[in-house]
Amino acid sequence: MTPEARHQYPNIVPCLVLPFEKTCRQEGRPYDALVFAQRGCMIMFAAEYARRFGVGILDATGEVSDSHQYSTFDKAAYAFLAAAAVGDRA
Repeated sequence: MTPEARHQYPNIVPCLVLPFEKTCRQEGRPYDALVFAQRGCMIMFAAEYARRFGVGILDATGEVSDSHQYSTFDKAAYAFLAAAAVGDRA
């Protein structure tokens, strides 16, 4: 892959974690999600039931809050990295 092409894709590799399951909520309904990236309190997950990816906050009690789903991995990864960067500055 050329250096130019590499910069076109979000790099979440430094944030990858051993996958674990968490319960998220969409419109008040719970669903299982597989978390595979974390940076601080921000997480990125796969919502397998909907074939979508999501970003959320893992709070102090271990619950997922303020989660949002995206139609593609790239959209979720960009949102995750942007949110994590804001959290790093806070």
